[in-house]
Amino acid sequence: MKKLLLYSSICCLVTAAGLTVNAETPSLVKQQAKTQIASATAQPQVELLEAGNEPRQELRFRPQANAKQTSTMTLQMDTDVSMAGQTMPKVDLPPITVAIDTVVTKVEPNGNIHFKSSYSNVDVMNSSSLPPQVLEAMRSQMKKMVGTSGSFIIDNRGQIQTAKFASSQKSDANLKQFSEQMSTSFDQMSSPLPQEAIGIGAKWRVTTKPSLLRMSVKQTITYELVNLKDNIATLNLWFEQHANPQKLTLPGIPNGATVTLKSLESKGDGRLMMQLDRPFPLRANLIANSKNEMSIQQAGKAGEAIRNGKFYMRLNLMSK
Repeated sequence: MKKLLLYSSICCLVTAAGLTVNAETPSLVKQQAKTQIASATAQPQVELLEAGNEPRQELRFRPQANAKQTSTMTLQMDTDVSMAGQTMPKVDLPPITVAIDTVVTKVEPNGNIHFKSSYSNVDVMNSSSLPPQVLEAMRSQMKKMVGTSGSFIIDNRGQIQTAKFASSQKSDANLKQFSEQMSTSFDQMSSPLPQEAIGIGAKWRVTTKPSLLRMSVKQTITYELVNLKDNIATLNLWFEQHANPQKLTLPGIPNGATVTLKSLESKGDGRLMMQLDRPFPLRANLIANSKNEMSIQQAGKAGEAIRNGKFYMRLNLMSK
């Protein structure tokens, strides 16, 4: 269920974070009431490439109501940015840890699964390369994401039916948009298991076209079943993202400025271990790289500035 959804959403955020991580931080927005965010999306395309070895079976998620897990996700990110041919000062970003509590609230007779997730803790790990005041400022900003929660309904193949995210709007605009992107990415990036029976060595491809920061992207994730024992499936995966030239709306861009994406390419791979009767992966890891080129046209100024960015991310997740 959320296991493949999680990976699809992380791949989605590789692009979003790669575009926004170096944006200028705007002023704090006023706190308002929590808003329910939901969006309708096109169905992902699932193509079975290889059925795998015998014996084969239909993989389905079958958790019990009230099944709970606490997962700890660690993100390590790195960026390289140049503007108008000049390399920007590099910031050594410390790892970020996110604690996620998940509970299955209901399982319908037709197999549909209702579950809720929330960020119970978000922290920035210590770093000797950053001044203490900078580290504390980062930690303070990230802590504002604590309490963000989501409610989801998916079928027993992992195909999302509905997704709603409750996002507190007291955080600054960058984090607010990042949290909202988490919501829309979960809604847009479900990655179902194949309909067909499969065995060890099976491969399938899931193609989606999410909208990230109002940017149209084509994403392809290829999965391979490498082990299935005691109701635990282990998958290898490879993903690619591509975006055609288009206008962008990004946080931190001055009023009147026009931003145009010229190119975007992302690639990554990872491994996922999932227990089919539990709400979250037992183990997960992912390495991803993304590069993009944008042009920025300032209002009232002739010419444009070209921004080139490279983004690297390593993710590890453990659940108990």
